[in-house]
Amino acid sequence: MVFLQLIAVLITLLGVLMIVVNRKPKNYPKGPLQFPLLGTLPQMMWHSQVKNKPRRLLHEKYRRRFGKVYSLRLGPYPVVVLTDHKLIREAWNNLQICGRPKLHGAAARTNGVVRGILFMDGEEWQEQRRFALRHLRDFGFGKRSMENLVMDEVTELIRGFRRDAGSPISTQTRFNVAVLNSLWSIVAGERYSHDDPILQEIIKSIHRSLEFRGLVFFFPWLKDIFPKLSGWEEYMKCMPLSYEFLNKFVKGRLAAYDGGEPEHFTDVFINEIRRTMDPNSSFYKERGEATLTATLLDLFVAGIETTSTSLTYTLLYLALFPEKQTKLHEEIDRVIGSRLPTLEDRKRMPYTEAMIQEVLRFSSLVPTGLVHKTLTDVTVGKYSVPKNHWIMANLQGVHHDPEIWGDPENFRPERFLSDDNEVLKHEALLPFSFGKRVCLGESLARDELFLFITGIFQVFDVQTDPNSPRPTTEQLNSNIIAIPKPHQLVLKERHKE
Repeated sequence: MVFLQLIAVLITLLGVLMIVVNRKPKNYPKGPLQFPLLGTLPQMMWHSQVKNKPRRLLHEKYRRRFGKVYSLRLGPYPVVVLTDHKLIREAWNNLQICGRPKLHGAAARTNGVVRGILFMDGEEWQEQRRFALRHLRDFGFGKRSMENLVMDEVTELIRGFRRDAGSPISTQTRFNVAVLNSLWSIVAGERYSHDDPILQEIIKSIHRSLEFRGLVFFFPWLKDIFPKLSGWEEYMKCMPLSYEFLNKFVKGRLAAYDGGEPEHFTDVFINEIRRTMDPNSSFYKERGEATLTATLLDLFVAGIETTSTSLTYTLLYLALFPEKQTKLHEEIDRVIGSRLPTLEDRKRMPYTEAMIQEVLRFSSLVPTGLVHKTLTDVTVGKYSVPKNHWIMANLQGVHHDPEIWGDPENFRPERFLSDDNEVLKHEALLPFSFGKRVCLGESLARDELFLFITGIFQVFDVQTDPNSPRPTTEQLNSNIIAIPKPHQLVLKERHKE
């Protein structure tokens, strides 16, 4: 009898807890059932890790059930998800929705303290973002003057592809260094060999860290009790490599640079550290040096990963849809011929531009962008969202919304072309996010994509490997960046002499 009474009490308590955790603030978005402590994580983990289904299918299920604005809870963190491009644009332009969650996983990448640009907010983020934008532009960032730097990397990349022409290869790490070098010459005055072994190891570690998923991000105490089982130990094997590599560079440059005419962005940052006397500034003394390393890390990871993965997707999609590749070849041959591509060619190559936009839409490289946090109570559309709530843009959901695109599951560059063969700009296409935290490198990324793609497809025909399983467009469920499943492609020279 006592045992049955105890069971009844426990069931009652559980019922009360379920009612409490599922109670929402006034005028708050609806969402799926939440569990004590875990929130909606059980459903999400069951979907992606047990059923092994793409995360976007679960978001699509929630969108159909609750509308284009719905709520989740990731462990202790309440989250509002936006799948409406107009609301995303409105929200991301609101400075009070430009905060960042301070997770220990983000702090671990920069020696235990969140610094830099990507994961900072408030005055320090604004100070560092303004400084980076102003001085990177001074060295040509996002300007036509970088074209020659990019084309040098395109030329070397093609040289490497020629050595492997006709053989099945994985392209998933072939673009990283080439893309990074275009940026790194103005950031740090250095470029790396495309097969540099140290850099290749760092690239692998970055890939592993971006693919990492686990409850330890939401429940930091797990790392102390179960360091190996929680995955924290493995995560911490990945994180220090990039930071230590860049910190060594910063220490070396601090010792070598005498304060003369700055040669690159790092020198300008060092000058700012040396002239800063305000102890509250993020440029002040040792704090400034740590901030410099963190900022370089943000630029380094972005330079290595995002555009590179977009190029990987481009080759994969055009191998899978050869009729689209044929149209691209025809436009390259007609406009460029045998000379090197230039950015001036872009205005006469609408199909190439449309194809790039379709790659960005179809792949939705960063499916939910980086999470924002409300800094005050805010209103988003018709909903009230309290302070310290996360807000997530379901960009992949927007990019695959049939109400917007009609046939989103088809890879169809023509959707971005008018009847007059003009390139259409679509306000629902947000591959670089939007607003006050829009990607710093958008203009450079677009230039790089155009030059790398036209350069590669001018020389090569890209095909699937007939002796390997045919690749698919499916993606791995990863942490921040959605990467394609491993695959092999074959590059064949089109005009071999």
